Amino acid sequence: MGGSENTDLPRPFYDQWSRRKCPAARALWEWHGALASCARSMDGAENHASVFEEDRARAEAGDPLQLISDAVCRDAYAACATHGLDRSLLAVQVQAAHEYVGTVRFETESALKAFVGRWAVPHARLLTRLADVTLSALLDYVDELARGFFYLARLVRLPADLEADRLFLSQEALRRKEVSIEQLRAGSPDEAVRALLWKESVRIRDALAQGRPLIGHLSLRHRFALKRFWIGALVLLDELDRHEYDLWRRPLDLSLVRRAQVYLQTFLGRAASR
Repeated sequence: MGGSENTDLPRPFYDQWSRRKCPAARALWEWHGALASCARSMDGAENHASVFEEDRARAEAGDPLQLISDAVCRDAYAACATHGLDRSLLAVQVQAAHEYVGTVRFETESALKAFVGRWAVPHARLLTRLADVTLSALLDYVDELARGFFYLARLVRLPADLEADRLFLSQEALRRKEVSIEQLRAGSPDEAVRALLWKESVRIRDALAQGRPLIGHLSLRHRFALKRFWIGALVLLDELDRHEYDLWRRPLDLSLVRRAQVYLQTFLGRAASR
């Protein structure tokens, strides 16, 4: 839903589909992933802005793109046509993918939120519409969950993102806590770094909480899957808190015991506790 290179992270609406809808869901994920991959491969390329703009218009028209394969385009367009999905949401992702090229920085919180609104949110809206979420009143829940899962994925992958010269924390957030990018790259979290990452975890928890009501509006197939991912995200944040926000010493992961607790909480109807 938010997208992540790490398949151990929560990926709502990824593989919990009926046989009839599975090809469409896979096509939407392939589109999203292909755009991210091609954007990262264009570092240093000339005139890349015009290529993305041209491809945004091509996606609007349902034409093949220059950036990704004809097969990926064909399958994504077919998914939209077959299931009545809004194809313009594919085009918005093309526009956003341009921001993955080269150094990634966001000066303000609002700029970062706007990017997520063009990247993760359209992808989430397509997937949830495929899951028969049709009421416009539910879109705010969809959007908040998309933001929460995206921010979680980027937080957990912060060291890897920094190595690739990408940062999905705003510059104003760093200044507020008096943290430099060099401090983050050093991988030795002091009190200021821990305060910064704690604040980010609060934002993620808030987004997930704001989006939680969507769970009750889903079919049983998707309801339990999304609830499991939702609880798993909170448990992952609990682990980060227990590790004192140190993402550098070892990868953040859930033990078998913690994973079992997530399954139990999902099926017993209990929320994850701190």
